[in-house]
Amino acid sequence: MKFNDGVSIIVTVFNKEKYIENTLSSIVKQMNRSSELIIVNDGSTDTSLQKINAFFKKRKISHKLINQTNTGPSIAINNALKKVNFSFVKLVDGDDILAPYAIDFMFKTMVNSKLDLLYGDWKWVENPEKYSFKKSQNNQTKIMSDAITKLLAKGWGGSSNLMIKTESFKKVGGCDENIFVQDFSIPLRIAGNHLKSKSGKHYKVAVTSKLICVCPKFITNRIMDNNGQTVYDLSIASLNFLDEHSLLKQKEKDAVLKKIISRCWKWALRKNGKSYFSKEFRIYLKSKFGLKSSSNFVRYFVYQTWRKEERIRKLNYTPKKKVKILIYVGLDLLGDALLKLPFLRTLKKVFPHSEITCLAGKGNSILNKSLKPLTHGLLDKIEDKIKIGSKLSDFSKAQSLSNFDIVIDTQKRVFTTLILKKINCDIFISQSANFFFSDLEPENKKEVNLSKQLINLAEIFNYKKIDDSLSIKINKSKKVVIGPGASVKWKSWDLENFIELANYLLHKKFVPIFILGPREKNLERKLLNVFGKSRIFISNDPIKTIEFSADAKLGISNDTGCGHLIANAGIPLITIFGPTNSEKFSPIGNPHNKVVSSYKEFGSTDINKIRPKLLIEEFNKLIKEIG
Repeated sequence: MKFNDGVSIIVTVFNKEKYIENTLSSIVKQMNRSSELIIVNDGSTDTSLQKINAFFKKRKISHKLINQTNTGPSIAINNALKKVNFSFVKLVDGDDILAPYAIDFMFKTMVNSKLDLLYGDWKWVENPEKYSFKKSQNNQTKIMSDAITKLLAKGWGGSSNLMIKTESFKKVGGCDENIFVQDFSIPLRIAGNHLKSKSGKHYKVAVTSKLICVCPKFITNRIMDNNGQTVYDLSIASLNFLDEHSLLKQKEKDAVLKKIISRCWKWALRKNGKSYFSKEFRIYLKSKFGLKSSSNFVRYFVYQTWRKEERIRKLNYTPKKKVKILIYVGLDLLGDALLKLPFLRTLKKVFPHSEITCLAGKGNSILNKSLKPLTHGLLDKIEDKIKIGSKLSDFSKAQSLSNFDIVIDTQKRVFTTLILKKINCDIFISQSANFFFSDLEPENKKEVNLSKQLINLAEIFNYKKIDDSLSIKINKSKKVVIGPGASVKWKSWDLENFIELANYLLHKKFVPIFILGPREKNLERKLLNVFGKSRIFISNDPIKTIEFSADAKLGISNDTGCGHLIANAGIPLITIFGPTNSEKFSPIGNPHNKVVSSYKEFGSTDINKIRPKLLIEEFNKLIKEIG
């Protein structure tokens, strides 16, 4: 597209009611036929939009107004960039005041010097609308030699003090929409264009001492007053630049990563109260002594550093390349595997473009057998032939495994963890020794529930909590599935109690059906004598158990594999606990799930302290809750 000679002024506005009229006034005074004004209202919730409309109602000045939901200046600028008609772009924040000579001066300087980007000077002032700009300012405009090195080192930024050549701006892809604030990103993209490919053009960047704009010194909730936002955006902008510009020298990449780690440590020390004995300080020391870090690792180190900062706007990041992940498990029997399913679902949500391998160290993973259908779309490969556990010879086995971006160790044996550390990867995550060997750690290291512990390992790589709920089903069915079996006697509620409960359900016109495994013949015989064959479902296939349970109203079960299968059907479940920790082992994923624990209710490990009356009460409560 051929652009007309002139300047397109883009103003981004979010809740600038106090300043927007003065900002617009400073712009329109210097507009002419070789300029256009594009305003983007980024979902303002104050009177900014009304004031913009009132401003132009009084003045018949041509302009374009874009209204969008609040998504930040990056997307706002890109939306405006689609409508630009002139050869240069002048960015202006909705609370800044342009010098009366700014547009003309910057335009002429860029044309005469054939520039792609020009920096101007700026300053904070208490009353920008009353600021008196001096016409006789010293003007020293200097083309930056090796601009990209200087920008990466110093982190120069700005928006209202910039002018950019439209063609160049579009060719670098406009704004990086993975970053909220563009002050650092735009100059980096322009200055480093030649580092994308061997055919990339060198763009010219210059800086002038001439004052281009003034900014209000005191604004409530201003982004750039938020030091956390500034440092965070600088770090992410630098990381995104490294990922997108392959020809940058390794020495310069290492220097940038080192600088980002330093920023993270200083922030963690000052703002997060981290000590010199913390993991953050150890990471900082490693970088100081020249131990290399990958951009992948540093990115998530940044995420971890600013995760708790609620004032910071953080945009989701989706890696462009496929992420290779290895999950190590020790023993993968029915119960263990079912506890891991919420973790696998969460990990896939965090990394939708990924290749995930599950390594069962002790072999014979049930995920490779009867539960394999449940891993469809979650796991790409299940490896249970390479046995890695606690032998000295396993160190060499681990070294042979490579080319993984992330390794997640889900077990807690230190020696095995040391073996797994030999796997070549960018990021190593492990629960062992309270995350001592882990490159990163979750926000909540004291989580009790085993499934949630594992979910936390996936959420290390994400800002927000991931919804771990299943597809919740509230069926109109009258069927109630019951799992009366258990692997050990002390986890088994007496069958007589289940029979009494079932009789109550029949009285209330519900349809109780007992789910039994092929090894529970003793239970089958007793139940046949009481209820007959129609009240018994025998299954040796976990998938069939889930399918059978899926259309039931709810389930009731001991703390056993059958209970977790019922829970995976998406229906509400009442789980009966005796000596085992209900907080640790209870199924997650359904907000209607209930627990009845003898230890919690009676301070006893004897599961049969629980009487049928208590289960009936919980059943009625749950029925009332789900309708």
